[in-house]
Amino acid sequence: MGSARAASLSILVSLLVTACAGPRVAESPAPGQAASPATNRPLVIQTRGEPIALALRSFQTVGGGSYPHLVLNATFDDQDEQGKPIPILPEALPELNTDTWRVLADGSMETTYHLKPGIAWHDGTPLDAADFVFAWQVYSSPASGGASIAPVSEMQEISAADSRTVVIRWRRPYINAAMLSSRTQTGFGALPRHVLQQSYQQDPYDVFANHPFWTDEYIGLGPYRLQRWDRGQEIDAVAFDKFVMGRPKIDRLRILITNDANAAVAQLLSGEADITLDYVLQYPDGAVLQQQWAVNKGGSVIFNPTLLWFGQIQLRPDQMSTPLQADVRFRRALAHGMDKNGLNDALMGGTGLVTDGILSPRATYYAAIEPSITKYPYDTRRAQQLLEEIGLQRGSDGLYGGPDRLPFSLEILGLSNPTWESENTIVVEGYRKLGLNAVGRILHTALFGDGQARAAFGTMQLTGSGGFERGLGSNLTSPAISRPENRWQGSNRGAWSHPDYDRLWEQYISTLEQPSQIQLLAQMEKLFTEEIPTIPMYYTPTVTPYRTGLVGPQLRTGGNSDTLFKIWEWYWAA
Repeated sequence: MGSARAASLSILVSLLVTACAGPRVAESPAPGQAASPATNRPLVIQTRGEPIALALRSFQTVGGGSYPHLVLNATFDDQDEQGKPIPILPEALPELNTDTWRVLADGSMETTYHLKPGIAWHDGTPLDAADFVFAWQVYSSPASGGASIAPVSEMQEISAADSRTVVIRWRRPYINAAMLSSRTQTGFGALPRHVLQQSYQQDPYDVFANHPFWTDEYIGLGPYRLQRWDRGQEIDAVAFDKFVMGRPKIDRLRILITNDANAAVAQLLSGEADITLDYVLQYPDGAVLQQQWAVNKGGSVIFNPTLLWFGQIQLRPDQMSTPLQADVRFRRALAHGMDKNGLNDALMGGTGLVTDGILSPRATYYAAIEPSITKYPYDTRRAQQLLEEIGLQRGSDGLYGGPDRLPFSLEILGLSNPTWESENTIVVEGYRKLGLNAVGRILHTALFGDGQARAAFGTMQLTGSGGFERGLGSNLTSPAISRPENRWQGSNRGAWSHPDYDRLWEQYISTLEQPSQIQLLAQMEKLFTEEIPTIPMYYTPTVTPYRTGLVGPQLRTGGNSDTLFKIWEWYWAA
């Protein structure tokens, strides 16, 4: 296995023809042929990292690629492979300008959901619309740490007209009112009053937040219910007979906590694992698996271009490696000094989608916003000119000193993974050739879910997050800054804050007409790329390999769609 991982990048790039030919998606049954019934063969899933809790919305989460909550929970909606919302718990999703989605005269908004009959929690207790009211009370409390994070921050009140009718009153028009599920545990769903209400009313919030419900005694509304959680090893779940969309066809799940790419590849090749979720593996691993499986038809690999990767610059005064980071000319120099195309070719065989802004170049409206984007092509001479404009001078060692001529160093933080570690090395070497004393540091996988650790870097963190339209809010607005007050939630770990940008984002999320939305997106990209607090790099292909015989995994192109979409319909082919 080690020799396969050690294959040179030039060999991996030669596999690009195969990779670009598109993923092999498992075929559906032929017309008239029934899908395989439930089977005793478990589905073994590899996921990166371990969740802090299992709810759809967590009190402390920063992402990290751990997805057990997706199979244990369900809410009003899910998103299909293109990121379009579909109804799960309600009979239909609200439609704008109907009785189910109304913009009111006072500027507020109202959406109404009629729940399907017979929905039950995993312990058999019927779901009641009042469970959504209770969840709003819990999550809107300032003590939760996430009350300022959408969609909860946009909600004014939730009421239950009857046991099956949920009415959400929004503070203002809100663009994502019909999209409340989330891959990163920042969505919104019901909570079981019969389990939690007494603790919520009687216990201090910290005691309530550590109730065993959130972990070992968790019950949800999803296709699978928790059976066992062996910390650091695996989470076991079994099919829920009363799931609203129908009983899953695969009886059991074993979700392995996998932090080692070599071990993950070995388990897939040996048959010890059946599918690997986002972020466990990178392009070189997927290319190796594709090559190995091409010989014995052992499996398929899907490359999903959904993860925005960027260099987030630290702007917290107490964390910055140098005060120069607050100077936009210095940040622009860092942008010009990063060879994004070279990184894409070396690390991903050119399969990444290089971008100059937050939004995907594949967006249907991208041609309309591209002229607003300030671009920073790889240009070492321009980068050095900017550094010298600030007053930096090179010393005898070839490295720039500050305006005071004192030496300084830049800390570049990378995430633990062979590909990302290589990326960190290449970026550090590039900046050193430019004349900047850059030093690399790697964050261990065990800390990926630690928001405080993720925010503690000196100069730049090379990281990924949801891009697309939501990325303009989740990565860049002031409410998205991770800090003690919100339990270190939020993806704006560099703490950039700009009142004009915040105003544009607030306008965008309350604008329901697409032409006006596009104009606001262009203005946000213009302001962001002029200030460049984060260097957009590329949309990387997340790698989803799965073994032959598993029917269900599909290519995803939407930013909100999840790897496990419609897992209740997956099955083992005979």
